[in-house]
Amino acid sequence: MKIACKYKTILLLLLSVSFVLFNTISNKLYACGGGGSSPDGITLKLRGVNDLAEAIQLKATLQKNEAIKCANISPHKTEICISTLCPGAITEEQIIKAIKDAGYDASLPDYLTFKIDNFIHESDVKRLRECLDELPGVTTANIDLNTKDITINYYEGWIRFARKIVKTLEDNGFKAIVPIDTITFETEGMAEVDAHDVRAYLLGIFGVSGSDVDIGTNEVKVSFYRGWTTKEKLIKTIEERGNTKVKHDLMVLKTS
Repeated sequence: MKIACKYKTILLLLLSVSFVLFNTISNKLYACGGGGSSPDGITLKLRGVNDLAEAIQLKATLQKNEAIKCANISPHKTEICISTLCPGAITEEQIIKAIKDAGYDASLPDYLTFKIDNFIHESDVKRLRECLDELPGVTTANIDLNTKDITINYYEGWIRFARKIVKTLEDNGFKAIVPIDTITFETEGMAEVDAHDVRAYLLGIFGVSGSDVDIGTNEVKVSFYRGWTTKEKLIKTIEERGNTKVKHDLMVLKTS
């Protein structure tokens, strides 16, 4: 009887240790340094990794590349963050290819779709793709010559300002059709120093093309590329940085 109890105790101890080790390894897969918010961290959406063993194998495979310091796989195995040796040491396309070569799939975390007005030939498509793919953090997912629709994947931590995408296109002779909306928010008021922060932080939001704060009328005007940000994100920034509350949006001016 005593021997049976002894074996049960040992079995329970082994199960406990196994559980702790499993969780420790799983968490370390996503916590070995780097991060998507740093200049040398690239975050990608991950698909096809089904269990811990596959996650460990993919991590080991990627870290054989000298340009990769660490590959962090999220506990849910739906996201991977690559910490690189230095910015530009390896591109997003090269990492995605390495993941696909390992039998899985990955893509940049966000995407945008917009139109280009002035391209009609296959040569334009090639030149447009080269133009967009030169931007750090951007890959061209699809170009439809018939509808003139362009879909790009982008990583916001690298392509910080949406204006950079539009300006790059214009500098290369392409006319991007991206409507700009302007919203005027009424607030409970803010100090001049807070108004300065609000202006700056609004311009730092991906998709925002302009911002202005009138402390006399307690109004904040924000212009942004339609569909490239959300009203909720704008309100949160105004309230947090302005130490105020947004009463409501007074006017939405849509341009086409």
